[in-house]
Amino acid sequence: MNQKETAFYSAVDTFVSQMLTEAPVAATQLGDHRFDHRLGEHSVDALRRQETQFRQALRELDAMDTSTFGPDTAVDHTVVVRLVRSFLREIEPLRTHERSPGTYVDECLGGVFLILVRDFAPFPVRMKAVLGRLREVPRVLAEAKKNLVPESVPPAWAEIAIESATQGRQLFTILVPLLALRTPWLFPQVAVAARRAAAAVDDYTRFLRSNIVPHARGDFAIGQALFEEMLHDQHLLDISADDLLATGQRLFDETQRSMDELALRLAPGKTPRDILDEAKARHPEPRDLLETYRREVARTRAFVIDHGIASIPEGESLRVEPTPGYLRGVLPYAAYMPPGPLDAKQEGIFLVTPVSPRASAQAREAKLRGHNYAKLPITTLHEGYPGHHLQLVRANRTATLPRKLASALSSLFVEGWAFYCEELMEQLGYLSDPVQPLARRKDQLWRAARIVLDVSLHTRGMTIDEAVAFLVDRVGLEPADALAEVRRYTQSPTQPMSYLIGKLEILKFIDAYKARHPAASMREMHDAILACGSLPPKLLAQRLLGD
Repeated sequence: MNQKETAFYSAVDTFVSQMLTEAPVAATQLGDHRFDHRLGEHSVDALRRQETQFRQALRELDAMDTSTFGPDTAVDHTVVVRLVRSFLREIEPLRTHERSPGTYVDECLGGVFLILVRDFAPFPVRMKAVLGRLREVPRVLAEAKKNLVPESVPPAWAEIAIESATQGRQLFTILVPLLALRTPWLFPQVAVAARRAAAAVDDYTRFLRSNIVPHARGDFAIGQALFEEMLHDQHLLDISADDLLATGQRLFDETQRSMDELALRLAPGKTPRDILDEAKARHPEPRDLLETYRREVARTRAFVIDHGIASIPEGESLRVEPTPGYLRGVLPYAAYMPPGPLDAKQEGIFLVTPVSPRASAQAREAKLRGHNYAKLPITTLHEGYPGHHLQLVRANRTATLPRKLASALSSLFVEGWAFYCEELMEQLGYLSDPVQPLARRKDQLWRAARIVLDVSLHTRGMTIDEAVAFLVDRVGLEPADALAEVRRYTQSPTQPMSYLIGKLEILKFIDAYKARHPAASMREMHDAILACGSLPPKLLAQRLLGD
């Protein structure tokens, strides 16, 4: 490493340290536990200070002479520059601090939940950190009330924040006090802080209903110019919004035809939806649900090893746990939580939402139908092996700090890889049930719809109701699930398109890699890819192919 490269990495260390001081929850996510007792500051002075730090970092990065940088350093420089620009974009023009009331709720709830769910330190140490964050909740929500500009808040975002706060208060009223019983010397302080945090959430909810909702008329759509800027600058995609929309529509139609052809072979006279609806009746019993997922995790891991798909890092593990009660409204089936890149313990958490014993028989059956055997293996391999868990724990082993941060820049590789793995595992024979390939294509239809809706919501004036109708009528989602999906799309422009577009970009890269390295085995190829971290595919090609 030459002197200029050393200076670059030193500057990155300084910038990231400043950034994590300002963003304690992000530090916890990364695995830096110096600030686990704090939540972020959102006062006007703090926001100005953070913007100044970002702009200063960007000036320093832009002024660097990169001509002598080696291939890895050149890629890392690109990642950091574009990551800083994405942080600045959140401040201006997106102005998230003025427009998104849910951001503050997520910080309070997520900041506490992260400490509880990740086993990175002895429980008493983590509960003491929880106590610190509970005490900060009233301050964060008070700052939120000062920052929000009612006329700039999109109505749907206000509704999302109210629902999250209403459901999430259970974290403070039920889960935290219950767990605090394990540390009786801390329990009195935790109980008081939890009550005050819950009261602050209730007060914030009332504020949103009375001060924000009646005046909320902000537009969630970011417009074509900014949408394309994000495509180019964050995901490094050389594509226009028009071409992306046309690609999504083409992929949707192609996937629908593929489903129709497969359904004709499986059950002549029945539609794909008929076949998949029948398959939903085959599912685990409530008492066996978590254990079924645990067995499936073990089966996928063994399949990856036996078929030479990719090397599995030593020391990693994947723990299947029930989704906490307060999250079950937003995680109806399953989700994955990765370990922090800086955490010594590389244990991922696979959350599975169980069936409530208090629910009616009809509600229990409806929930179990979402865990059917045609879908369950696909969900498991997507979230676990060789999907998100394997990819992210491997990315966490990358040598440089910029590479460990790459997933914060773009979701294109992370989501594309897990989606690529679904088709790969089908090709290798893992999805042996005849209905499972149809279920996989149904998921691809849904991902193609995400491309269409991502572009249409943010650049074509599509309404939330129109997008929900598209998912219900054309994809077959339940109305409540479709609404939750669309609301998320409004808050995360360019992320919904990343699943299928990411998969296609990875497939394009793999074709080029095989042409350059025809003798490489599947494991060698995948190991080379995964060793680069969560890079956007264009940077992956630059690093491995010199393109």
